[in-house]
Amino acid sequence: MDLWAIIPVKPFAQGKSRLAGVLGAAERAALNRRLFGRVLDATLVTFRPERVVVVTSDALLLALVCGQGLHALEDTDGGLNAALGFACRYAVERGAPAIAVVPSDLPTVTAGDVAALAAALGQAPCCVIAPDEQEQGTNALALTPPDPDFFRYGPASFQAHLEAAKARGMALRILRRPGLAGDLDTPESYRRYAKDQSTKSGVLA
Repeated sequence: MDLWAIIPVKPFAQGKSRLAGVLGAAERAALNRRLFGRVLDATLVTFRPERVVVVTSDALLLALVCGQGLHALEDTDGGLNAALGFACRYAVERGAPAIAVVPSDLPTVTAGDVAALAAALGQAPCCVIAPDEQEQGTNALALTPPDPDFFRYGPASFQAHLEAAKARGMALRILRRPGLAGDLDTPESYRRYAKDQSTKSGVLA
């Protein structure tokens, strides 16, 4: 299946605002760059650069990804669902029969996780949803056929995406993997992440 990946990215200086209590602005920007790099590296093991769309309002990042042969789309700050719909239409216009959404801030994602997301997608119509650890939010998903109006990110997005898939008569698969379920949205989750990184590298992340 000719699957395309979509990576939505907040400007590095704006992401992870809920960690302001434990990280300064420059530290949060550096963290966001590291997380994006990890997600992109994991994605490029399964997806060719010409099948990866990065959608962001960060002008420097747009220039960077263009230089790497990826598709760079400028987000008009209409919100995450609008950005994903825009990127989905872009991929469809270029012949994509299926898309996978991989957020840019998954802290422990691996190439195996991205490959598992792609492999879980069956014949159309089909939807794969990877929930967060609490099974409240959606951390990643894959769709065939792509549908720009499908996205329901926000509060209780896991249930909202389940309902959207059922309403469309799609075969539904739930993918539970630690690397896709992890979030980094609270001071507590950041402290766990930093401790784990310190254990692995000997240097506090």
